[in-house]
Amino acid sequence: FMPRFFSSYPTIRACVGIASWIPVIIWSLDHGYTISSVSGRSMQPTFNPDSNKLTRDIVLLNRQAAISHKYKRDLDWVSAPDDPDKVITKRIIALEGDTVFTLPPYPDKFLRIPNGHCWVEGDDVYHSKDSNTFGP
Repeated sequence: FMPRFFSSYPTIRACVGIASWIPVIIWSLDHGYTISSVSGRSMQPTFNPDSNKLTRDIVLLNRQAAISHKYKRDLDWVSAPDDPDKVITKRIIALEGDTVFTLPPYPDKFLRIPNGHCWVEGDDVYHSKDSNTFGP
């Protein structure tokens, strides 16, 4: 049942219909998915393949996976260990219990990933500050 007022004004009816989706969108952005952009060279050629600093790749982030800590070997967005306010894009290479062969500047040739940690690396090893720099 729609009041007579709404049936007389289709624009208002459309606006009310759109406005009813606003809480769903807000909840989805807070708890489900959010849109972000990726800058920098560390994930080339996966993201920003042309090195053009004027354009950035746009990605859809799954916030629920981060909240539940259900990680897998895939791309991830994590807080930078040296700057917790900064979010970095890296590829999860190894999970807890796995053994990983490291790259310089990491001091050891290989490492077993401790519980509660993972090993992340950028796709462009020459322009990536990752677990080879800051550890698991």
